[in-house]
Amino acid sequence: MKEFKSVISTVSMITFFSVITRLFGFIFRVYLSRKLGAEGLGIYQVASSVMGIFMTLVASGLPLVTAKMCASFNHTKQFEQRNSCVTSSTIIAIIISIVSSFGIIIFQPLLLKMFGSVVVELLIIMCPALIFSAVYAVFRGALWGKSSFFWVSFTEFIEQVIRLILTFIMLYSVNNMLKATIITAKSFSITCFFSALIVAIIYFASGGKLKFEKKFYSSIIKSSTPITGVRIASSLIQPLTATLIPILLIKIGYTASQAMSEYGILMGMTFPLLFAPLSVVGSLSMVLVPKISTLKTCNEYEQIALNIEQSLTGSLFLSMLLIPLFLSCGDLIGLVLFDNLQAGIYLQLSAVCILPIVLSNITSSILNALSLEVKSFVNYLIGSIVMFVCLFVLTPIIHTSSIIVAFFVSMCLTTILNFRTIKKAVPSLSYKIMLSLFKYALILLPSSLLGHFVSNILYKLLPAFISGLIGGGLSILSTLILLQSFKVYPSAFATLKKFLHKHKSRSLKTNK
Repeated sequence: MKEFKSVISTVSMITFFSVITRLFGFIFRVYLSRKLGAEGLGIYQVASSVMGIFMTLVASGLPLVTAKMCASFNHTKQFEQRNSCVTSSTIIAIIISIVSSFGIIIFQPLLLKMFGSVVVELLIIMCPALIFSAVYAVFRGALWGKSSFFWVSFTEFIEQVIRLILTFIMLYSVNNMLKATIITAKSFSITCFFSALIVAIIYFASGGKLKFEKKFYSSIIKSSTPITGVRIASSLIQPLTATLIPILLIKIGYTASQAMSEYGILMGMTFPLLFAPLSVVGSLSMVLVPKISTLKTCNEYEQIALNIEQSLTGSLFLSMLLIPLFLSCGDLIGLVLFDNLQAGIYLQLSAVCILPIVLSNITSSILNALSLEVKSFVNYLIGSIVMFVCLFVLTPIIHTSSIIVAFFVSMCLTTILNFRTIKKAVPSLSYKIMLSLFKYALILLPSSLLGHFVSNILYKLLPAFISGLIGGGLSILSTLILLQSFKVYPSAFATLKKFLHKHKSRSLKTNK
């Protein structure tokens, strides 16, 4: 009982920080889209995706390995060993970040040919952020290993707050698009400095120290290299997409400015909204992974299957609340948030992508818990290859809509492959989730049509915000009513409700 309460408390805290962090990130994205414009946002998005590859080198495998080793040393009270581990990881991360920064400078001519002068200038400005992120990632991993979940979540939140405030101040009086883009890159590097400083202060204030020893270098590198390699390969997809999409659009008649604008609208405005549910799903994954790992150790595959079914159904339920909202009044959401109708239209067209995004994320986490990380990566790679094929084939036919179709097909294929891999590892897993998916799809259509009809009627009489609020709220409400009318109850929520009912009954008996 105490363990359950602790898990619920931790998940609630992580979810709270995750939601407000994403909220501030979303506000930052809205402000940036208005300040940079679609073209400027597209340029910055390309630079960010390239920098993301180098960030992966210092912020993927090393923090995870540091967290695991710190947790082990904390359990055995080997604090000197823990401090040596953190110090070794920090040194390795800083060396990698410095080498990566020099790599960007040395290979400027190649990068200029691939991305253009503005993107390369942004990359060079962001180079200091690599070093600061190296320190931030390792110290944050050490806090994670000490089970300091509050500080792990808080540091991520405060980073987003600093970035929003700093960027707002620095861009306040800037009206030139290119100048604003360069200043945004500078604010990113400055933000990373403050984030590294804050997490370092928290680490040392909580009893952490630095201890220089050579014995951990080889083991840390050996453990972190496979994880980093897999994540780098995954992150390469983003810059490849950022390069390919504008080229394909230019090839069919778009100007360079138009192509970058369309890319900026899709990737900088529309797609962040589609990924909004991951703030909750991420918290679920954080709890689910260790739980499934423990059950796997005990060979309790029936319980594993039950946990998987509940998490999948719960994720499906979460998706079905946002899809009718975006389908019914996505155009109005684009107008209200970004002052861009095209972003809203893209949101309506891509709303159904939320479902495979959420399910792909949760199934990937399940595969990681089952020690099938490589299988997860292979499935993701297959989905990405299919996405590129769809882009090449469909862009000349349906233009920018090909990006949405290609992404949807890719995520669906990845989800199916993930589920198939999970089914092989856990044969007792049933296909009930597919039946739930069919029921949800039937409910989705009338709810979305109702909300769309009402919001369109009201928009002729009321402001976009009020019309969207009423129409979107009605679509969600009708979805919930239909879910209850047709007795479609997600098992995860039913289990939680049953537990809370039992707990309440026991509390009443105790009080009596």
